[in-house]
Amino acid sequence: MKKVLLPWPTDKELSEVVAEAKTEVESLRKIAEVDISPIPTEKDWFERSRDAYAMLSPRIQLSRYPEFLNEAKELRMIQTPSIGYNHIDLTACTEKGVIVCNVAEVMAESVAQHTWALILDLSKNVSRSDRVMREGGWAIENRFAIELFGKTLGLIGIGDIGGRVALKGRMAFGMRVLAYDPYVLPARAQLHGAQLVDLETLLKESDVVSVHTPLTPETHHMIGGKELSLLKPTAILINTARGPIIDEAALAEALENKKFFGAGLDVFEEEPLSPTSPLRKFENVVLTPHTSSSTKEAFSKTYKGAVSNIIRLVRGERPHWVLNPAVLIAKR
Repeated sequence: MKKVLLPWPTDKELSEVVAEAKTEVESLRKIAEVDISPIPTEKDWFERSRDAYAMLSPRIQLSRYPEFLNEAKELRMIQTPSIGYNHIDLTACTEKGVIVCNVAEVMAESVAQHTWALILDLSKNVSRSDRVMREGGWAIENRFAIELFGKTLGLIGIGDIGGRVALKGRMAFGMRVLAYDPYVLPARAQLHGAQLVDLETLLKESDVVSVHTPLTPETHHMIGGKELSLLKPTAILINTARGPIIDEAALAEALENKKFFGAGLDVFEEEPLSPTSPLRKFENVVLTPHTSSSTKEAFSKTYKGAVSNIIRLVRGERPHWVLNPAVLIAKR
């Protein structure tokens, strides 16, 4: 039987959620040899992956270990239980004929909800007011908040997450929605009530700018000093996608110079965020530790969806959410 490597999380809370995928795991056991024990070290993971046909990728920066693809000669699929896939060398996997899949749709609602939590927190000074109150104070400096109704929401990327953020903005706050996404047709944007524009127009005209694009060589530092200088002084910037999409040094400088109203950040260039990061000092920045997808429902659906997708491959069916379709074409 083909071997499938499913690294079990050592975190107690996560393991309880993952256990809800019992039905999917048992279905996989009927058609494959399943290795589901915890993986304590990266070395142990590499040892056990050598004869794997498919695997659920653990939280390891796989792109740092290109040699493992040469040793894992039976490997045909890496399934990541996340939307992001920048920890996997997609080019190397394609060259080796290894399919890479994410779970593009499963966490969309959780991330969209977190995006709006950050927007609302910043626009109404919630965290700032909370800190002052806990310290015995009452009024905050620069106390005026921002009304969102009828304002412009700019989305960098309008896939599943961006589309849900757009819908909430339109329905709850009557917002005009702009989108920058060179990989979608205008009709796709129109489904979410958004108008496709170039990046410069979006940055200049939006009252809220929210990032929802994958991290690729093309999007690395796509928001730098030049782009930040285009924001309105009253604009809010949100990133729940991937940290390196925004140049953090340029962001800190723009915040220091009060170029725009504030930022809500769930992701960072280096994670965990350094205790000495300048981003920690700004009162108009709300920080969360990469938890935009952290709901019990999202994690449960993610693991179930990931295992079900591996089942499709083992059965000889085309898997969902393939990130390098060139592999499938080459196998025809």
